Amino acid sequence: ASSSALSFPKLCGRASACRRDVGVSMWRPRAGVGAIVAYWCGLALCMSGGTYANLGEALPDLSPAEKLSIYCWWLHLKLWRLPHYRSGHFQNDLIKNLRNVALPGTGLPLSVICWFWPVALLFVWFGIPLAAFGAAVIQWRRGGTTLADAFGAALLTDYPWFTFWRLNCAVASYHALNTLDPGYALEDKMVFLEACAREDVPASPYLRAPKLVIKHRNEEGGLSLHTYKNAAYGGEWIIQNALTNAAPIARLLPKAAPLSTFRLVTASRGCLLPDAKGTTDQHVQVLSACFRAGREGAATDHSCIMFDVDLTRGVIGKGTSNAHWYQLGLTRAWRAPWVTQGHTTEAHPDTGTAIAAERVPDFDRMVQLVRRAHRRLLPGVPLIGWDVALTEEAGMCLLEANLSCNFFRASFEQAAYFSFVEDVLAHLEK
Repeated sequence: ASSSALSFPKLCGRASACRRDVGVSMWRPRAGVGAIVAYWCGLALCMSGGTYANLGEALPDLSPAEKLSIYCWWLHLKLWRLPHYRSGHFQNDLIKNLRNVALPGTGLPLSVICWFWPVALLFVWFGIPLAAFGAAVIQWRRGGTTLADAFGAALLTDYPWFTFWRLNCAVASYHALNTLDPGYALEDKMVFLEACAREDVPASPYLRAPKLVIKHRNEEGGLSLHTYKNAAYGGEWIIQNALTNAAPIARLLPKAAPLSTFRLVTASRGCLLPDAKGTTDQHVQVLSACFRAGREGAATDHSCIMFDVDLTRGVIGKGTSNAHWYQLGLTRAWRAPWVTQGHTTEAHPDTGTAIAAERVPDFDRMVQLVRRAHRRLLPGVPLIGWDVALTEEAGMCLLEANLSCNFFRASFEQAAYFSFVEDVLAHLEK
């Protein structure tokens, strides 16, 4: 990818010339022609060996959101066959995590794009602008904007949840590759639980029996016998008793709802210190929070309505969904809506029970828990998505830490987030 025929300085000069020819106004946010020119010029600059700082120097009119949108997709190509902290290579992680995700309306899992680098390259250069154009047409037909402005916003500034997730994944992978921070070992759920025990951080309890045998009550000849070796003894399975929602949470949900968790995302500026062990509480900030209200009969709360949570008051706001991104196959894809209206849901759709305006029990303690966990367990990792449960059996506890984290459509101060990501990239590329 770095063997472009054009040198970086030449590309910078051509980008500046393009900017003069097109006109400065065309390069401002939400401008259609300027957006696609900026996107392609930015990709070319990065592929010629430029850093994030070089991108800003070459295209100074772009906002942090616009620059990071371009650099996000470039990092996916750059990291492609490089080592990854949990999946061998970054490509493997893409294939695993995108196998159940599809662009709305297509029904095609995005993992198919990830089998070959040239296909991914074409998708980044042309597929993403095409998808942005489709989103722009939908927005334009709703009224209130021009098609050009809608396209510019969809391509560079109006991030869907998917782009935020992919940017977080790319930053985590890039940071892990360049720093080899030991905190990334906690992506292993067993290592995480053991670290929580050492640091006195409340986490979901697990059984310590070396092996578990499960068999059907009426089968014979060993046909239904299954043996699971405990991860605590070198096996691959974490064996736990099932946890149930605490009463204040259960009353908001259907009777057959799964354990429904809160996702809090924290950022640690300890990753910018010479030694992350010097991280203090002041270095760790909670960026967002949401409540994943599980659906009736679902096995996990990945099938849910995602309700925003106000960080200052701990009050649950309105909810939304991203289920239309998980419709595989043309039949399911075309039957599902292609877009959602944002946070408009106030009650659980399976019961009609009002959830918006409810106050999260002990929310201040929940915030302090995730901040303390980030500082004590893995202060050198930039971003972590914490799954926090309020349970009958174990009280408030952490289920796991997600280092390539998803905001799950929670609201947050985007300017502060973009500034933090820019600081991480500057730290890695200095």
